[in-house]
Amino acid sequence: MSLVNKSALVTGAIGGIGAGICEVFLKNGLKNLAALDLNPEEPKIISEWRQKFPKAVIIYFSADVSSHDQLEKCYKEFTDTIESLDIVVNCAGIFNESLYRKTVEVNVCGVIGSTLISVERMRKDKGGSRGRGGVIVNIASEAGVNIFSFLPSYCASKHAVVAFTRSLAHGRDSKMGIRFFTICPGPTDTQMVDFGLVKQNNLYEIDDASFKNLTEMALSTKQGVDKVSNAIMSLIDNEGQNSSVWIINNGEMTEHVGVPAAF
Repeated sequence: MSLVNKSALVTGAIGGIGAGICEVFLKNGLKNLAALDLNPEEPKIISEWRQKFPKAVIIYFSADVSSHDQLEKCYKEFTDTIESLDIVVNCAGIFNESLYRKTVEVNVCGVIGSTLISVERMRKDKGGSRGRGGVIVNIASEAGVNIFSFLPSYCASKHAVVAFTRSLAHGRDSKMGIRFFTICPGPTDTQMVDFGLVKQNNLYEIDDASFKNLTEMALSTKQGVDKVSNAIMSLIDNEGQNSSVWIINNGEMTEHVGVPAAF
């Protein structure tokens, strides 16, 4: 899938994995980019991208993905100005066990809301003249396919993303023309992963020795953001299997095979 003359919307776009995805899309010739994040003012990285990629149209939207109304407004403003919406990456997320309600609102409701809005604009069967199909990538985590006892709320939210995307995608790609993927990065070098906050906000006590071992193990395997964004680009480019779930560790992709669909 060439990105030349294509349009993409990315949530959680100005830092970490989201920013890495935006940059790799722009490097590959993306024509239009909607970058969504929480900052009320347009971040500096947006102007840097405009200078670096002068042929691309880059629009920043300040939005809280847990608000369906704000998402709807961003999608409408963006899609009213482009020929078709081709790629959506839902990357916005939080990592704080003490804020379990916000964790669910952002990590789960934000992904579900954005995905459903994008489906209605992209699908070939009911999307109108601009519905040409495309790709939706939902970012979960390795915590979405494994259990980490010190991150129960975060794990629950990421398991939900995996289950939602798999369920929505099952048997629908041929009708809608949309491919769905779930990406489960292992430990990645972003500001969101703060192991001090993990210990501070954990619901259960972790003794110092265990926490030290845990932190050292995670840090020793921590991958760069570019490893994740490049892997996502290759997955989109190679048109991988619809509804598949991929674990990314140190840039290596491993497909996670889940429970077969009941129907």
